[in-house]
Order: sequence, then C-alpha cells, then structure tokens
Amino acid sequence: MWWLRPWLWLGLLYLGVQCVYADSSEKSTQTENLIDVLNYHPELSMFTHLLQRTRLLPTLNRIQELDEEETGITIFAPTNKAFNAMLSGDMGDPLADNVQAVLRQRLLYHVLNYTLPTEGPALELYETLHLPSRKRLFEPTRPGRIPQKPQRPPEPGAEDHGGLLGNHGQYMRIQRDATGQVTRVGVNARGQGGARCISRDARSRHGILYVIDQVLDVPPPLDIFLKSHANTTAFRHITNDTMHKLATIPQLTMFLPVDAAWQSLQPLEKAYLFSDWPQAIDDWVRIFGWHASNAGLGHDMVGYASLLRAAQPTRVTSILGGEVNITVSSQGQLQFGRARIVDEDILTENGVVHLVDGLHLPFGDLGMTMEKCLLALNATFYVSLMKRAGLEHYINQDPHEPQRIDAPKGPFTFIVPSNDALKHWLHSYAATNPSIPSDPGNDISRLREMLLYHILPGEHHEFAPYGMLSTEFYPSKLQGQPQRIHVSTTEDRISIGSSKVLKGPLRAANATLYFVNDVAHIPLDPVATATQSSLTMFVRALVQSQKEDRVRKAPIMTYLVPHDAGFEAMGLVAKYLLHTHSRDLDQVLTYHALPGLWYSDQLSSDWTTIPTWEGSLQSMRLDSRELLVRSNTSERLTVTQPDILTDTGVIHVVPRLRVPPSVPITLFKLAQISSAQRMMQLIDDAGFQWLWNKTYDIQAKSPCGRQKVVLLLPSDDAFLQINITEYYRSPELLRALVAQHILLVNDCDEAHEKRFDLPLSLEDEAQHPTLLDKSVGGTSRFGALALRYMGRSRGSSIGYMIGIKNAQSVRNHHHAARITNFGRVSQPIASQGVMPGGILTLDTILEPYSPGWLHRWDRVWQVILLFLVLYSLYEVYLYARIRYEGYTRLQAGTLEGEEE
Repeated sequence: MWWLRPWLWLGLLYLGVQCVYADSSEKSTQTENLIDVLNYHPELSMFTHLLQRTRLLPTLNRIQELDEEETGITIFAPTNKAFNAMLSGDMGDPLADNVQAVLRQRLLYHVLNYTLPTEGPALELYETLHLPSRKRLFEPTRPGRIPQKPQRPPEPGAEDHGGLLGNHGQYMRIQRDATGQVTRVGVNARGQGGARCISRDARSRHGILYVIDQVLDVPPPLDIFLKSHANTTAFRHITNDTMHKLATIPQLTMFLPVDAAWQSLQPLEKAYLFSDWPQAIDDWVRIFGWHASNAGLGHDMVGYASLLRAAQPTRVTSILGGEVNITVSSQGQLQFGRARIVDEDILTENGVVHLVDGLHLPFGDLGMTMEKCLLALNATFYVSLMKRAGLEHYINQDPHEPQRIDAPKGPFTFIVPSNDALKHWLHSYAATNPSIPSDPGNDISRLREMLLYHILPGEHHEFAPYGMLSTEFYPSKLQGQPQRIHVSTTEDRISIGSSKVLKGPLRAANATLYFVNDVAHIPLDPVATATQSSLTMFVRALVQSQKEDRVRKAPIMTYLVPHDAGFEAMGLVAKYLLHTHSRDLDQVLTYHALPGLWYSDQLSSDWTTIPTWEGSLQSMRLDSRELLVRSNTSERLTVTQPDILTDTGVIHVVPRLRVPPSVPITLFKLAQISSAQRMMQLIDDAGFQWLWNKTYDIQAKSPCGRQKVVLLLPSDDAFLQINITEYYRSPELLRALVAQHILLVNDCDEAHEKRFDLPLSLEDEAQHPTLLDKSVGGTSRFGALALRYMGRSRGSSIGYMIGIKNAQSVRNHHHAARITNFGRVSQPIASQGVMPGGILTLDTILEPYSPGWLHRWDRVWQVILLFLVLYSLYEVYLYARIRYEGYTRLQAGTLEGEEE
C-alpha cells in the first residue's frame, strides 16, 4: 500500500489547489462593484447611460469605496422598456435638462445609501440618496453654477441653504410579501402604485440591485401636489405664487383636510372662503398654517406616520404657533386633534402630507371678521365704501384677537344697502362732489356720515312695532348725542329708516346684519325736514319772521309744528300772524320750540314740564302709544305725527297752532285782518267802541256767571246788498244793526278739542242772544240768533249759517248769513263777567227783523181762528143731532097711523 501514498498526496494537493482557486474565484465575484453588475444586465443599459450622463457613476463608486462599515448600497434600476414608456407618455421628456439637475435627483431617488434588509414589515419607508433642495436645482454643485442675469431676482428657493428635508434624504415606501421579499417599490400607504420588482441581483458585496418595471417618480413639489391630488382640491384657491412659496418651506409635516371636511364650515364661512377675494386667499394660507408644522418632531425630523406612532404621546407645533395633540386610537389610527388621519405619508418634495377628515380651527371657527362676512354676502360695494371712508376698523376686527385701541367697542348692528342702491347714492353724491370717486383722500364727510348712520350700537335681533334706535353717527348739532333712525315692523315688513329690509337678521362675526333695498337718508335741518313733510305753513311763518336761519342752526331742539290744516283751523288768528311781521309771530313760533331732545320714547306717563324758547311752559307725556301736549292755558293736544328726525333734534306734528299767554289776540287784531273795515267803522259810529277793550263792564247772565262776546263781522262786499244810508239817518236803527251782530255766548262748558279754535260751539239749532235781544236788555223780541248746518261749500269751510231766530222772509231784507271765517280771542280767562270771545265773519249783513201788523197780532188771530174752528165743530154736531132725532120721531108717527 505504500506505493499508493504518492498518488494520495498528489490528490490532496490537487483538491487543495482547486479549493483555493474556487475560494479565490468566489471572493473575486463578491468584491465586484455594484456598478459593474449593471453591465451584466443589458436591459438596464439606459439606466447606466443616464448615470454616466449625469456624472453619478463616480459618486456611486466613491460611496462604495469609502464604505468602511460595509453597509453597501441598494439600486432600483428601471429597465429600458420602463424608460421608453416614460418618454413616450404624455409627460413629455423630463430628461431634457441641459444641466441635468432634475435628472440627477430623480436617479438618486432610485438609490439607497445602505443595503436593503432582507426582512421587514409589509410597508416601510426607506431613506434614499435624493436630497430635495430647490437650491440644488437652480444652483447645482455639479457641473457648476447656473449663471443668472444680475437684474433677475433669485429663483424661488434661492434662500434655501440646505435640503428641503433638512439633512435627510427623500423617502420611498417599499412593499414586501409574506416571505419578506420586496415586491414593489415607491407605493403609497395602501400599497398601491409604484414599480414592480422583476429580479434581484445580490452578487456584489457592495449592495443589491433590484430590477424594476417603471421609472420611479420623485415626490412632487407641494404646489404640484395641491393642484393635482383629487382630494385636496380646496387648496387650489391658494395663488400659484403663494403655493410656490409654501413649497420652499423645509421639513413640513402637513395634516391637510380632505374636500369633504370643508362641509363642516358654516355657510357664511364657506361662501367667503371659496370666493376669489384677496382676503379669502390670505385665509387659505392661514388655514394651511394651522394644519402644517415645520418643526415636526423636532431635530429636523419630518413627522412620518411611523415616527408619530413611536413618539406617543406627542404634540406638533403648527406654523402659526399653536400646539396640536397627536394621538393613536384604539384601532391604531392616528388622530390630529379631533380629526382622524385617513391617508398617511403622502410624500412631497419638502415633507409629508397626512390627509385628515376634519378641520383644525384653533377657536372652533374661521374667525370671520365683519368684512369677510360682508364679502361672503356680496356686499362688496359697502365694504369698499367703508374703507374709502376710513371706517374699516368697524369691520376688520378679528373676533379672536384682542380689540385694537382704534377699534370701536361692539357689538354692532349693520344696516347694509344693496350694491345698486349705494352706487346710485354715490352717483348722486358725485354730482355735487366730483372729486370724491376719483380721490378718496378728499373731503368725504358726507360718505362717512351716511355709513355711520347705518351702524347701530348693540345687537338688534328684533324690533318693536315702532321705535327709534341710536346710530354711530354723532352730528355736531346734537352736541355729543347720537342721531337716531326709525324702525318699524308689521306682519310682512320690517322698515329701517325709509328702507325695506330684504334679508335679516343675520348673525355674522360679532354683529348682526340687515340688508335693505335703499340708503337710509340722514335727517336734514328742521326747515328742510318741514318742507319735505309738507309743513309749508310753518316754513312760511319762519320765513315771514326771518327765523329760518336760526332754526336751521340751533342745536338740540324739539319743535312742535302744526300741520297746514292746524294753521287753517285757527282761522283769522293764523291769518293775522302770517300776514304781519310782528313780535306776536316771533313769540308764537318760539312757543313751539323746546330746547333739548324730547323724543317720544324718552317721555313717561307723567306730565313733563318743559320750558320753551319763548319762556312759557309746555307739558308732554306719553299715554299708551299717544304723545300728548298741553300748556297752562289750553287743553291737551294729541300729536298726530311724532318723532320726525332732524339734524338738530326732532319735530312733533300737532293738530293746531297754539298761542302763548304772552301773545294777546284781541278782537281788534282779528277785526283788522278780517276784511270788514266798513263794519268796524259802523261799530265805532254806533258807539260800540268799547268792544275793542280787553274787558267789558257788562253783567253776565249765565249759570256760571261768565259770558263772552262773539262779534259778527260782515265783509265789506256785504254792504253792497243794503242801503246803509237809511241806518245812518236813524241812530236807533244803526245801534240796532250793530247790536244784532254782537253775540253773548255762555262760557260755562269747558271747550273740548274739536272746537278748541272756535269762539263758540257750532252746533246745529244752537241759539244765542245778541245785545238786541230783550232777554239781555235789548229792544227786540227777535234779537236771538240760531245756527244751522248747511254743508261745506267753496265759500265756507265751516258749513254753518247763522240767522235771526223766528224771522220771516221779508223782501229786500237779509236775516241769515253764511259763516265764512272765524277767530278766537286769546287772553286770560276771567272768573266772572263778560269777556271778548272772538269773531265770526259773514257774507251777508243781518238786518234787524221787525214783523208786520199781521205777524204782530198773531196771537189774536190764533185765538179767533181757534174759536171759529170750535164753533164750526159745534154747529156740525148740532146739525147731525137734529137730523138724527127728527128722523126717529117721523118714523114713530107713521107706525101709529097704520095701526089705527
């Protein structure tokens, strides 16, 4: 057997050599560069060519050479077919980049700076060599700096001095099967999309090569993501420039609401936010800031879902500074505040997006200012005018921020006219102020006043049937008091000022809104207001007394203005005042002026005594809903139209002109204005001059011991109907004629409002004696006069006639006349005696009635006629009886003869 030993040693030597050779060959294969492995795959030639084109081959080789820890690298290489499919698609040629910066980043996204573990979870994020940086796009380190024109501003992202993900590379998500094998790369959180792994090559000790069937897309810039993602369309309201700026903010962790989440907004918030107003665009950025964090988990760590779960419990700080809790539900679902994260880890160039099903509003709402609410309600012109007038501090106070020093203290109620109404008002305003629309810096006091007049302090959700509310407009003539505005409600209408409410009340921000169809007109001065209110007689009186300018300018005044019918109801008194410029008219007008603001709602049910401009006192009170006025010398009046607002106060319309005690209206003053000069002369000629005195030395014959004289004055034209010469021939006839026109009226009953302006009560069939009547010491049985209502006519608004009682019609004599006018004396009332009462003007002279001889013997003739009637009746009775008795006697004699 010894001879077999040499062969044994030779065999062992051969096996040793073979083992060494095999080990050397395997070691040579394992130490091969991963880039060289790419050359073994002809289907990856385009990928290799692009690595060479972008000068990434030296970079990858250098990484492998300096891999002291032998962590290796992982390359996901798309096939040539994948590149061809990408280039032939609708995407165009993304590789057409002269500097190849974009291509470099895209290729680096296919490389991991470590060997992919053989085992791992089904879905896991892995960091790549792609370091997103806008700066690297525009100022790449290789092959050199992109030249820029000196006058050209830096490209967006030029301020980025590092990566958009800090010092971290971009991530990709890898999917594994149950055995741990990589099946897809670049998928989303649901394992969808991405590229399929075709094969795996692990022949190199420097890493692993995966062949994939698609070119991986790098996570898009944030602006591209917001524009393209199907469930974040709401953020497309952000402008392109703003989106581009947001895309340059590094390391963003975003919790963006899905489209359905916006339905939780209030209708007004939604209408505003989804509009195109610049303010709304700013709010979109604010909302983004509430839902995004550039701090993430701290230490430049973006808040990926796995890190958020691992860091429980944790909070993230939003861009705007507020902290939001991140929690995990019992089902393992992440929550951002109260909103659930429904889609995790959507990668973007500068961070990660988590889609949530709700809104995170720090104060529970959007924080709508009044300006935003008005814009949402299409009150655009109102907003622009508020800013033009310098009143924006009324509408731009954020309800969740401390009140600014210059901002007025609310809450407020805004009365908003329609855009068309405001444009019409501004057009009318511009007609008198041409510079206003073109240059808001000019005097815009009227515009400012109009807008302030449409702002009410406090919140008014409902109105009383009738009332007045204070506004934010403080006219100088009210001396610190706010101007008021009328409000009224019915079953189907709400009116504010002269405008009809179209919509409201609406709760918006910290205020209440009412939309009206027209601009509420600011109250004018008292004279203009009286003219507009058809109080022409009052204006005429002001002009007559030359007090027009004083009334326009006098501050904080209340006027009791009679309507035109109230002047007419005073008859000769009004005529006297309006046809003379005297101190009497001045006193009467100032008697109707009350210093101070006496609105009806400021008066109580008790009489409030108020001094007048004239110096006398007036009293006012509110009885239920009626405003009553009285003076010390007259009965109370019911105000017919209260609270007509002026720029100096208020006007109350009263039914009648009233004369103060300081203005005596005498018979003589009334007679002078009555167009009865001939009758006045006749009175003097007949010796009745004492009628013009203020008191009479006549004993009153009435139950109360008080009577008044009412003078009947025929017009001058009435004297054409009689022969006055005959009366002048006989002083007795002249005195009788005058005495026939002097009535004595009992003054016992208190006058009521209906006859307040008349010298006597005009009642049908009423009778009053004259000085000619025997009952008061006269000479005639026909000295009394009676009244009869005949209906109003053109010549007489009163409608009454007055005539001699029991007078018979006599040819060429007039015993009845129509009352054409009247006037009541105004002077202190005596407790006893006869006082002047007033005047009635007539269209005819009442001549004294003297009956003929037939009428004078009327009683005798009545007795004779009665005797004749009775005698005739007696004769008829006798005749009838004789005939009846004679007929009976004749019948009885005839029957007796027949028996014989």
